[in-house]
Amino acid sequence: MSRLSITLTNGSTLTHVLRRDRAEVIGRDPSCDIWVDDPSTSRRHAQFTCTPEGYVVEDLGSKNGTLVNDQPRDRHLLADNDVVLLGTVRVRFTREAEAAGAQSVLVTDRPPSQETARYSHPGAKVHLSKQRLQTLYDMSDRLTRVRDPQQLLSDAMDVCFEMLHCERGAIAVRRPGSRTVDWPVVRNLRGREGELTISRTTLSRALEHGERAIVTEDTLGQADPTVSMVQHGIRSAMCVPLKYEDEVLGVIYGDRVSTAATYTAEDVDFLAAIARQVSIGLKNARLLEEQRVKVQLERDIELARHIQTRLFPKDLPDRPDLKVAAINEPGNRVSGDYYDIMELPDGRVWMIIADVTGEGVAASLVMANLQAAVRATIDASADPAALMARWNRLIYENTDASRFITALLGLIDPASRTAQFTAAGHFPPIRLEASGPGAAPLEIKADFPLGIFETAAYTNTEVVLGARPCTLFCYTDGVIEAQNEAQSMFGHSTLVDLLAQHRDEPPARLLGNVRRAVGKFRGDAPQSDDLTMLAIAMGSREG
Repeated sequence: MSRLSITLTNGSTLTHVLRRDRAEVIGRDPSCDIWVDDPSTSRRHAQFTCTPEGYVVEDLGSKNGTLVNDQPRDRHLLADNDVVLLGTVRVRFTREAEAAGAQSVLVTDRPPSQETARYSHPGAKVHLSKQRLQTLYDMSDRLTRVRDPQQLLSDAMDVCFEMLHCERGAIAVRRPGSRTVDWPVVRNLRGREGELTISRTTLSRALEHGERAIVTEDTLGQADPTVSMVQHGIRSAMCVPLKYEDEVLGVIYGDRVSTAATYTAEDVDFLAAIARQVSIGLKNARLLEEQRVKVQLERDIELARHIQTRLFPKDLPDRPDLKVAAINEPGNRVSGDYYDIMELPDGRVWMIIADVTGEGVAASLVMANLQAAVRATIDASADPAALMARWNRLIYENTDASRFITALLGLIDPASRTAQFTAAGHFPPIRLEASGPGAAPLEIKADFPLGIFETAAYTNTEVVLGARPCTLFCYTDGVIEAQNEAQSMFGHSTLVDLLAQHRDEPPARLLGNVRRAVGKFRGDAPQSDDLTMLAIAMGSREG
């Protein structure tokens, strides 16, 4: 089979085996037979056709034209190693004699006869000569320091050809978390369809049981003459697993088809030793990639937290009649909690505190959705219940059914010392009265959380705050559900008692005391949930 070796503008490469039975179109349209995701090519740039004279490349009216060996061509009969330029995509044509290592892999169904194969248990000792031990030592650094997995595997196959005189070879790598294998390295295949033939039994025993095998023709006369060794002219073959600790990462296979000498037990031991070094290098490359992905994820989360922080109000009211403080600490770098304060021209103040189910990035995105809805609609009504119903419909229509939001919305009038609250499944504020009896939750009806029922109705509760100075403390469940190492919760009653002790303090100091008490209670246990608190303090009616 003839093939194309394609190098895209970004440096990435791919290989395509050409068909004989029909023309194949190359271009950036996904419907093309050969799809190249490169902006320099036309949607249907050129086509390759097998003719009695050989393969022909023909330009299909492309914008940037088609060049063969740097010369513009509308139609050209390709010779071995001709270079075709499609825009800036470089395509090398290789004729059948050079394309024996085509990309497709066929695993034969017929295993070689048991009489022609010897298997070694994965725990069997490795016996090597001093010369091979020295060779292995010299090349171990070369194999394990390679960071590109493809280069690592290609180098390993080079060693097999150099040291073990393999004439054909292949490396299979198991996809992480899967039983499926890919074949990133395949060399010198001689099948009619360009396939590498490996006994399914040999491959399975290496992949599933970690066994290494030598297959020879010593007793081939006793075997079925239709087995794969006879069919494909294999004189001797070896297959060993790529194994890291108890994990089989893949296999290395090598064989001879023209050399009479067969592989020995020391040969397969040497191949197993090579495989061990390759496995370490492959595992290191995977760990390095995982670390790269983790670092990028950390950066993305930091950026998300930075963006999210800017969604919270920058300046909180600090007036003689009204002072506000707030704390938001995410349990998982980004928060699913939300609070906001919006002052109206007449001195009244909107407040909201909300908690999205779950933590992390998904919850923070839902929170951002709610914040956008609040900011876009808060001026449309002075009725908290009507606004809550509107937000409920938006959340219901735009979020997954597994996500819902508890929220507390209030419109506070410091001048009249009154407030209207509506609660969507959220805790009511705890009222602290300076020099008063202590701390107690306001009696507010809790309706359905946002996003559960599209037509949920919400109720306003009118609250008279009285003439004396007071503070309204609002919070999410991360405060009372904070757990210590014994998995005991901080609890609502503990919170109320603590607030009563500090009821005369200004909002910022009050929140600081609560935060320290929660942290002390939690000890070395991790913060399992987002923690958000909002304190709204009002002076006396007179001042």
